Amino acid sequence: MKTIVYMSRSAYPMHENQLLDILHSSRIHNAAVKISGVLLYAEGTFIQLLEGGDAIINTLYTRILADPRHKDIITLINETISEKSFEEWLMGFAITDITKTEKLAGYLKSIDELNLHSKSTDAVSAIKDFIESNALDIQN
Repeated sequence: MKTIVYMSRSAYPMHENQLLDILHSSRIHNAAVKISGVLLYAEGTFIQLLEGGDAIINTLYTRILADPRHKDIITLINETISEKSFEEWLMGFAITDITKTEKLAGYLKSIDELNLHSKSTDAVSAIKDFIESNALDIQN
């Protein structure tokens, strides 16, 4: 099993509907191939954590690297894991404008939700750091 955490800039400004479309299609795909993870967006920057089978994650990440919608991709973590940190999340997410998204399934309402089963991995730490450094409106 593998986890990858990466940051990227959006190649163009993202509208709320586009972000929700990404979320929807990610959840469908992730359910089909047993990927879990988190997607965060703040002012043109994405950070995404993906976890699942090695071959599936490698294939998906290769596709992301080639996707022209992403630019300035930085791989933060690429490692083998023994268990998922986000087993039940097809794709948890958070964006800076919570007024229209907070009632959607999977919306990350609290940074405490990242403390799943007391798992403190480098990947979870990277997500927490992004939330804090971008002052996303997520309560502690």
